[in-house]
Amino acid sequence: MKSNSNVLKNLWSKNKPMVKRFLSSRKSLLLIAGAGLITMILIIKLQPDMVHNDSQRPSIPVSYIEVKRQLIKPEIIGYGTVKPDVSLEAKAEITGRITYINPLLKKGEIFAKDTLLIQIDDKDYLLQLKQSHADLLANRANLTEMEINIENNELELKLAREKLKVREKEYSRLRKLRKTGAISQSNLDAEKQNLLQQKQEMQQLKNKQTTLPSTLEVMKAQLEIAKAKLVKSERDLERTQVKIPFNGRISQVYTELHQYMPTGSQLFDASGLEKIMINAQFPINQFSSFTRSFDQNKVDFKAIKEIPSMSKVLESLGLTAVVEEAGGGFKGWSAKVERFTDDLDPKSRTVGVIVTVEGSYKNIEPGIRPPLLEGMYMKVFLRGEAVQTIAIPRYAMHEDQIYIINADDQLKRITLANIQYQGELILVKDILKSGDRVITSDVFPAVDGMQLTPIIDKTAIIKMDTLLDVEKLTDTKLGVTK
Repeated sequence: MKSNSNVLKNLWSKNKPMVKRFLSSRKSLLLIAGAGLITMILIIKLQPDMVHNDSQRPSIPVSYIEVKRQLIKPEIIGYGTVKPDVSLEAKAEITGRITYINPLLKKGEIFAKDTLLIQIDDKDYLLQLKQSHADLLANRANLTEMEINIENNELELKLAREKLKVREKEYSRLRKLRKTGAISQSNLDAEKQNLLQQKQEMQQLKNKQTTLPSTLEVMKAQLEIAKAKLVKSERDLERTQVKIPFNGRISQVYTELHQYMPTGSQLFDASGLEKIMINAQFPINQFSSFTRSFDQNKVDFKAIKEIPSMSKVLESLGLTAVVEEAGGGFKGWSAKVERFTDDLDPKSRTVGVIVTVEGSYKNIEPGIRPPLLEGMYMKVFLRGEAVQTIAIPRYAMHEDQIYIINADDQLKRITLANIQYQGELILVKDILKSGDRVITSDVFPAVDGMQLTPIIDKTAIIKMDTLLDVEKLTDTKLGVTK
C-alpha cells in the first residue's frame, strides 16, 4: 500500500505542472462541461419508465341521493303583525248628555252587530222632530192652497175674457146709438168707463197668472226643505243611540255615564271579527327569486287593453298563503293573498304582501288554535303554482356549487344559477336532470375527476321525502282551516 501511494505521489509531482497548464486552458472547460452533460443524459436514459397503476389510486367514499324532477310549489317565508280589516273610532255625531252605557262596554268585550252600547239624551231631538213634522204639514197646506189659487186664477181669467167681450159689444152698440142721438154722451162715457175697468181686471188676472207659477215653485222648494229637516231630525234622533255596526271587539272606551259629549267626541274604539289582515314582509332577493316561477303570460299587460285589477292578477297566478304564529305551537290558518304594497320598505328593503284570514273567531280551539288578535306576530308562507323542478338539500350546496357523481363514479363540480332557497331545500329548475347523483357528504379536497365510492344516503332520502310531503300536503300538516 505504501509503495502504491509513493508511486502516485511521484506521478503527481512529475505531471503537476502539466495538469495545471491543462486546467488553465479553455479547452479543459469545454471538455469538462461536455463530459458532465453526457453523464446526465446517460443517467436519464438509463432509468426505467414509470408505470401508473390505476388500481392503486385511493377511492373516497361519499354519500349521495338520486334526484328527480317533480311538481313542487315554490314558497317563501315572511313575517308581519295582525291588524283588523275593519276598525272603528266611534265619535258622537250629536251633542248631548250620556243617559245610558251598556254595562258590558269594557275593553276586550265582544258584541254582536247592532248592539246598543251608548244612549245620548234624546228629549231635545224629539222636540225637534215634532217641529219638523209641523213645518212639513204647514208647507204641504200652503202648497195645496197655491195650487187651488192657480186653478181659480184660470177660471177667473176665463170669466174676465167673456165679460170683456160683452163690454166691448155693449160699448160698440152705444157708440152707434150716440151717432143717431138716441143716447146722451154721458151714457157712452159711463159704458167706456166700465170697459176700461174690465180690461184692467183682465190685465191683473194675467199678471197674477204669470207670477203664481214662480210662487208655486218657491213653495215646492220650501216643502223639500221641510222634508229634509224632518229627515235630519229623524237621523239626529237615531244618532242618540250608538250601536256597533259589525260583529266586533272593543279595544278602548273613552266615556262615562252622565258625561256631556259635544259633537265629535271620542266614545270608543272597536275592531271587526270577521276578517284580519297581515302585511307580511319578504326580503327583496327572495321575492325576486320567487317571482321567476310566475307564468310570464299572465303578467304581460302589453296586449291587454284594460289593465286588470290586482285581485284578478293574483288569482290568475294561483298564489296562496298559510299563516301561523311565529313562535309555533299552534295550528295554522289558510289565508287569501289580497295585494302587494305600493312601496319598498326603505329600512329593511323588504316587499310587503297583504294577506287576509276570514272567520278566525269561528274556529277557535283553546290551546290549539287561538283567535288572531291585533298585534300578533305571524309567520306567513307565500306559495305559487306548482312547477316542474328538482329539489336538493340545502346543505349539499357549497357556496354556489354542488358536487355530483358522474357515470364513471368520479366527482364533478357544477355551478348553479337561478336557484330558489325554500327552507331546508334548494329548488333547481335547470342544469340538473332526473337521475343525477348529488353528493350530500363533505368532500375535502373536492377535485374534479377524483375517484369516488358512492354510498346511498338513506337518512337524507327519508328527510327529503318528509320535506316534500310537507310541501305537497301543507294543509294537512299544519292543520289549516279554511
